[in-house]
Amino acid sequence: MLGTIEGEDRQLVLADIPGLIEGASAGAGLGHDFLAHVERTRLLVHVLDAAPLDGSDPVENHATVERELELHDRRLATLPRMLALSKSDLVSPDDAGAAAAQWRDRLGPEVPVLLTSSVSGAGLDELKRELLRRVPMLPAIEAAPAIDELAEHLVFRPATGRNFRVEQTDDRRYRVSGPGVERLLARYDLDNDEALAHLERRLRGIGVIRALEAQGFEAGDDVEIAGVEFDLHPGI
Repeated sequence: MLGTIEGEDRQLVLADIPGLIEGASAGAGLGHDFLAHVERTRLLVHVLDAAPLDGSDPVENHATVERELELHDRRLATLPRMLALSKSDLVSPDDAGAAAAQWRDRLGPEVPVLLTSSVSGAGLDELKRELLRRVPMLPAIEAAPAIDELAEHLVFRPATGRNFRVEQTDDRRYRVSGPGVERLLARYDLDNDEALAHLERRLRGIGVIRALEAQGFEAGDDVEIAGVEFDLHPGI
């Protein structure tokens, strides 16, 4: 399940990745499907019950997920982490505070531990603030914000000298290449309909849609950018 968080100057796309079990990295359950989503993340938030009602051991649950992430892709072991202890409304404040303190001791000062409750809303605003503060910006955006801000008017306009290329690769398949367009694509989660719609508006604004249509592109045709293929439905 996907959702978004809006900040003053950025948007974060959140992916809920449930169902990671022991053996997921080897394909157990829906492991590969879920782990493929995790590959695109820049920060991981473990969500654990403050006091599991099923009697399971939260420490072992956490260790299992961490183990499967590292077995799938060692890069995931280097991503920043947060821990949200959920359902804190079901335990006393003293017990919730003690659980949070134990996890802080276990994970160290680099991993924020927050007490949250979807029922009472406790901790959710703090979680949002921490996500916006801790999720790193893409390096290309950090390195050249002014260029990205002016890209629609100076770099990508559909005129002689534009720095993207459009070509038809097959029946109803097109490829768009160019460093600026590829950086733009990296900012969006194509599994999120809202993010995809925003990307389509950006592509139209910088002249990519017009260039595609000049090659015979129609809504619903497949477009490949930076090795990622997706279907575009401009205007819908």
